[in-house]
Amino acid sequence: MSSGMSLLDLSQVNPWILIASTVVVVVLFWRIRRRIKRPAKQKSFTSEYFKGLNYLLNDEQDKALDIFVKLVESDWEIIDTHFALGRIFRKNGEIDKAIKIHQGLIARPSLPEKYKTRVLLELGFDYLGAGWFDRAEGLFKEVLSLDSGSTVTRKNLILIYQQEKDWHKAIDVAVDLFGDDPGGIGPMISQYYCELAEQAKAKGDIKQLENYANQALRYDASSVRASIMLAQQCAARKEYAQAIRYYEQIELQDADFIPEIIDALVDCYELSGQTGKLLDYLSSLVERQQQIDLIESYASVLERYQGTQAVIDFLRKKIEQQPSIKGMYQLLSYYEKKMPVCEAIVTDLKNSLQAMQVNHAEYKCHRCGFESNTLYWLCPSCHHWGQIKPSGVVTQEYHHAG
Repeated sequence: MSSGMSLLDLSQVNPWILIASTVVVVVLFWRIRRRIKRPAKQKSFTSEYFKGLNYLLNDEQDKALDIFVKLVESDWEIIDTHFALGRIFRKNGEIDKAIKIHQGLIARPSLPEKYKTRVLLELGFDYLGAGWFDRAEGLFKEVLSLDSGSTVTRKNLILIYQQEKDWHKAIDVAVDLFGDDPGGIGPMISQYYCELAEQAKAKGDIKQLENYANQALRYDASSVRASIMLAQQCAARKEYAQAIRYYEQIELQDADFIPEIIDALVDCYELSGQTGKLLDYLSSLVERQQQIDLIESYASVLERYQGTQAVIDFLRKKIEQQPSIKGMYQLLSYYEKKMPVCEAIVTDLKNSLQAMQVNHAEYKCHRCGFESNTLYWLCPSCHHWGQIKPSGVVTQEYHHAG
């Protein structure tokens, strides 16, 4: 048997190497068909390609890459093979090999100008994958100097600045893309302004906080995060009417966040002495947003102003319309207040219902399904902004990207 790899040995080959080899073979035979009228040159070309392929199959990538990089100088039309190999190595976590491919290409004096930006871009992706953000940033900027209209380059620069939490630079680059994609870029810019607002808040610069929050609303009118920050500042200044307006507009921005702000909204109504309006508002809100869990907040307000029996009547009607474990738990709690003689039975039932909710996560990412008991504005799993939303439990704990 020859020293080359047998068919039996293929089961031991790294699957990514097999994929890379397949790419090489496809390109090779495509080139053979195009070179059919140049048999002498093709014979040498094909021999070198098969030598490189053999190195790949034997997991000697360095030798294979040396051959492929040299071959491309004799025919730059096969450069797509190198890009494909680079992407495969990068995806497989072998960043050093991807870098070697692209550095080898960019170092060739004969590299055609039409391929330069693409090679620089691929090398930038390599550096980004390796976590070398400063090098990647330099290459992406160079690409933009050669191709100012490159959208993919700008988006990758934004990712770098986001990773480095350099929100001003991220905004500067994102604004250039806003005109072409306001629906996609606007919410991103809005979140960056909210991050700056959080920084201003930490420094005690309330004027700057409000400026950034208003900028956030300018780029994304449905920014719940910006509305919450502005409402909180108004409430802190006892400007309750304005705070109420900010809180109430969240229903139009994203009703899923109502449970997050309902207690703060109730406080503003009560501190401004508008208890009548508060009850009317909550009653209509519960009717409009029946899919959202507002039972606990509304029941608490109702009990304060109309008594325990009013709450029991409300909860019984609510459970008839929308049966739920949480609603039943609340009803039992109020029955317990009304009829203490049943305390033992009620306690047992409440414990059973509570046990059924033990694994209930407070928040869930609507994009990737990530669950948490803390509200993150940037999902730690899929890294998308504003996709984690309440699943029915009221909390006042917030985390920004920092």
